[in-house]
Amino acid sequence: MKKASGKVTIKDISKELGISAVSVHRALRGKEGISSELRSKVLETAKEMGYVENYAAASIKRKTSKVAVVLPKDKWEKKIYFDYLWLGINKGAQELKGLNIEISPFVCDNEEEQLAQLKEIADKGPNEYGGVITISFTRASEVLMQFQRMLAKDMRVLVIDDHIEIPEGLISIPPREIQVGKVAAELAALITQGKGRILVSCGRKDSKIHEGRLESFCNYIKENKPELIIELVTGYTRNMDHRGELYKNACEALGKYSDICLIYALTSHDNRAFVEALEKHGNNKKVAIIGTDLNEETLEFLKKKRMSAVIDQNPYDKGYMAFKIMVDCLIKNISVPDVIPCRIDIALENNADLYVD
Repeated sequence: MKKASGKVTIKDISKELGISAVSVHRALRGKEGISSELRSKVLETAKEMGYVENYAAASIKRKTSKVAVVLPKDKWEKKIYFDYLWLGINKGAQELKGLNIEISPFVCDNEEEQLAQLKEIADKGPNEYGGVITISFTRASEVLMQFQRMLAKDMRVLVIDDHIEIPEGLISIPPREIQVGKVAAELAALITQGKGRILVSCGRKDSKIHEGRLESFCNYIKENKPELIIELVTGYTRNMDHRGELYKNACEALGKYSDICLIYALTSHDNRAFVEALEKHGNNKKVAIIGTDLNEETLEFLKKKRMSAVIDQNPYDKGYMAFKIMVDCLIKNISVPDVIPCRIDIALENNADLYVD
């Protein structure tokens, strides 16, 4: 087989195989109207001839594809977690704006708002939106029903920070909560010496992700360093009240126990409350704090030695990956895995700057 000189085109492939350019186009774009056998032959030939599709040129000929993004935003003056998801998504959209694909933002502060927005998107269907990027608050059946409606309409649905197997067809960037909990626990075991207590925040009561992270942390400590006693501290809040229930309960625990050697903030919303509670009691040199998610706040804490380490879940990368995956599905017609993992990092004072753009 001879490769066409210069840039290989659809016409070159059709001439090589002796079929119409329309059939080649259908095969390359994953469209119906040709047999599986012919599709495979076209794809194999295109690869052998060095065909590279010009997605930017092709996008000029079609209408703009819209991706609905349904996510919360952080309710604080500094970026904490969700704002980094938005930054990653917007960065991906900016880099690929030449492909004629854009985001339609929907901000939801709770599951009720999310449900209403998902219903609106599902009602409008693929004529308006090619897909949706969102999260899962509690896996409520009503929300899963909207996912099912979208999938039935051949829309792509990508869920960040959850791995939902039913309905089938969802794309997930999982939170890897078990690994996060174990990494934090292993680090805690390395930092602490001898006996003592660890204060651990409980996260949101209705979150399976927080529950799994907490359970894996506690199980690792019990199995690998049983001389450490875990004291759970309640009081998670989404409204970023740093002097609220979690802060007060942490202050109470610090006043009650003299053998506290480490504090673990299970979520990014717990970081400042623990830091300020510890500093109020003057134990900041004696007690180490492991925080969650590297952001403007925790970066400052590390640099000023107000925290010892941060377990980073890379929300920026998750958002960036999510948009790129949508482009692969909607524009490039590339088959993607149902589950796409994202790395977990440990940020310390001396390497934290490496994670800042």
